[in-house]
Amino acid sequence: MKERILNQRKISRIFQTEIFSIHRSCKNLIKKYGLRYRTLTQKEKEIIKNKSLLKIKKDKQKIAKSYRTKIWYDGWQENYEEFKKTKNFNSIVPKYYTRKKFKTFRLGGKFINTNDPEFELKMLDIYRNWFLRTYFNKCSNIYEFGAGSGNNILSASKIFPKKKIYGLDFVKSSVNLINLIGKNRKNIHGKFFDMSKPNNTFKIRKDSGFFSIGALEQLNNKIDPIINFFLKSKPIICINIEPDLKYYLPNKYLEDKIAVKFQNKRGYTSNLFKTLFLLEKKNKIKIIKHFRAPFGSQFIEGYNFIAWKPK
Repeated sequence: MKERILNQRKISRIFQTEIFSIHRSCKNLIKKYGLRYRTLTQKEKEIIKNKSLLKIKKDKQKIAKSYRTKIWYDGWQENYEEFKKTKNFNSIVPKYYTRKKFKTFRLGGKFINTNDPEFELKMLDIYRNWFLRTYFNKCSNIYEFGAGSGNNILSASKIFPKKKIYGLDFVKSSVNLINLIGKNRKNIHGKFFDMSKPNNTFKIRKDSGFFSIGALEQLNNKIDPIINFFLKSKPIICINIEPDLKYYLPNKYLEDKIAVKFQNKRGYTSNLFKTLFLLEKKNKIKIIKHFRAPFGSQFIEGYNFIAWKPK
């Protein structure tokens, strides 16, 4: 199959937005990365299918189990130690991106092959720039829930140097890392916050926007407490970029069949979109925009988009 270059037109289609929105928000990143890819042949798809199903069968990881807290702590602590030593912002990128050796990813719901092992990470950077610049201009404060290594809020800090940027997480190593980053980027602040047991006295500043990227997925469908907190806090905008089962057609597409199996095996949250659409029916929120993940890993599409606000 012929190799293609990922251009603004293709990105506008998979982000379901106008091309001028892409041009305005992330044209420089698209040019900088020059991402190339090709679609898979039927024979290659069969090989990927067999490898993926075998991997899923052997996979033992379960979301929201108590042992996972230590794994998250140790992971962000590793980033903390590296950043403390090097002061290099590249060291805060989560290791689950940098340690991947896959060449197969997803683009527009289909398997693709690329020689760039950082394809997913670079696509996330483009995606993040687009949604932050598009939806958070009117916010005085930005909160990321489940901020992890602080990689996402670092981008927000660079885009909006005059806004206050808060990274919230439930493990102390993440909070420590974010506050260490904040010594170099003065508008960044780390705060302890457990989405499974939200502290309803936690102060949210006026004129704030919320976002999460692959964070509510870790709650194993127990999302009512955090959604209620969001409703009570009344953000100007709330954007959740998370995996879900809503868009998959497993009886029609091989890619979707594999993703459904993987998501169900791990136990990622799959009721977020259903919950938010029900809240809209009850006239409690307004859904501004939603669409299927424009890209993903070999096993799952974790970047479905839903932008909404409380009424």
